[in-house]
Amino acid sequence: MIASVIYLLGMCLLTLVVSLPSLKPPSCGKNVSYLDCDKRASSFQVGIFYCALYIIAIGTGGTKPNISTMGADQFDDFEPKENAHKLTFFNWWMFSVFFGTLFANTFLVYVQDNVGWGVGYAIPTLALLMAIIVFIFGKPVYRHKPTTGSPLTSMVKVLVAALRKRNVVVPVDSNELYELNSDEYSSCAKHRINHSSSLRFLD
Repeated sequence: MIASVIYLLGMCLLTLVVSLPSLKPPSCGKNVSYLDCDKRASSFQVGIFYCALYIIAIGTGGTKPNISTMGADQFDDFEPKENAHKLTFFNWWMFSVFFGTLFANTFLVYVQDNVGWGVGYAIPTLALLMAIIVFIFGKPVYRHKPTTGSPLTSMVKVLVAALRKRNVVVPVDSNELYELNSDEYSSCAKHRINHSSSLRFLD
């Protein structure tokens, strides 16, 4: 949520940068190539522009990795029906991502070239605001999985255990590496990570 608000602030600032005359460089005229234009943006204008881009980068970095993860958390992997719905969710999510890219590269570019940069950036800014509002209203129905500690701690534990047991003879059957069989993992609602030959050094 915090990252979404940061993202929105960056988009608002970028929309202002391309809309307000005091924040954008002077126009070179319609028939003059930007290569032949001697009018340049001031240091302040360049600074505000890059500031908007960096704010958007921070907001994007906080939202993009969490969207798919939070979506996946809404489905129970141990319920076959919900597992099928999870696949449908990811299909629609990927469709939305690619449709958004198509929309941005066609319609929004047309609007920026023919109507104005301010309108071209105002449209995705308003869309982001609407998405945040929808996200807030959906909050009561989301499943919130409790945190189980840092994933980095688990990774370090695996590396330390592999280092400590480096002289132990590895069994031929990879199933002997597990403490429980697959049914017992399912009954505890835990995922068993299957053995991978590409990470044999961790066996």
